[in-house]
Amino acid sequence: MAIFDDIAARYRTTSLVQASAGEQLIGLLDISGSMDLLDVGCGTGNLTAALAGRTSGNVTGIDPSEAMIREASTAFPDPRISFRVMDDTGMDDEQAFDVIYCNSAFQWFRNPARFLGKARKALRPGGRIGVQAPATRQYCPVFIEAIGRCCADPSIRQVFSGFRPPWFFLESAEAYGDLFEAAGFRVLFCTIEESGSFRTPREVFDVFCSGATAGYLDPSCYDCPWPEGFENAFLDGMRRSFETMAAADGKLDLMFRRIFLVGDR
Repeated sequence: MAIFDDIAARYRTTSLVQASAGEQLIGLLDISGSMDLLDVGCGTGNLTAALAGRTSGNVTGIDPSEAMIREASTAFPDPRISFRVMDDTGMDDEQAFDVIYCNSAFQWFRNPARFLGKARKALRPGGRIGVQAPATRQYCPVFIEAIGRCCADPSIRQVFSGFRPPWFFLESAEAYGDLFEAAGFRVLFCTIEESGSFRTPREVFDVFCSGATAGYLDPSCYDCPWPEGFENAFLDGMRRSFETMAAADGKLDLMFRRIFLVGDR
């Protein structure tokens, strides 16, 4: 995850939307006592530390980005919290955790069914999994519209026509529920929520750069090499698009569609 390595140093301050949704997910999981927790896709560890505040047990955070784990380990040297460089394919623990927490990471799994199989094995009997992630192809209408405006530039449109989205999205809560049930989970809570906030173009651009750019600016997601300067041209185009989309008060309605799901083993 080289792009996440690049944004690790500023992720703590720019991942505001992910953090807000992640706190909501923590509330849904009813964490207490001495539960042992696994945070999948922990990033810089902000929410891993919040999870540790809900239990006297041990908390493990995993993330494929070495830079994210380095930031997390430096910021949160709590002996009850351990951080590991690992993606979902490396999860081989068996009955080691009472809760698996996965915030704003599920959309990145190339094989979500494989992850769910590993997650179920990693949970103790009666353990719970909680997932929050962007959902539906229109996961953020402001981002989608800005992409369209950005691609009005023929040079950007030509390259972007070869973009293959890396994300996993389903179009309904029922479809997410079916996926988890097929993996052996009992779904306790499952809904797609729409949440928005009014932000300046600069704030929207920062949110865009805190996660979405890891897909949109991943060269492996394109069917041909980029011409020189494409990355800067794309980012400049997105910045200008957000500015032109702002309402008279200078704000945009930054709305996300998100799946919130809790299941047990």
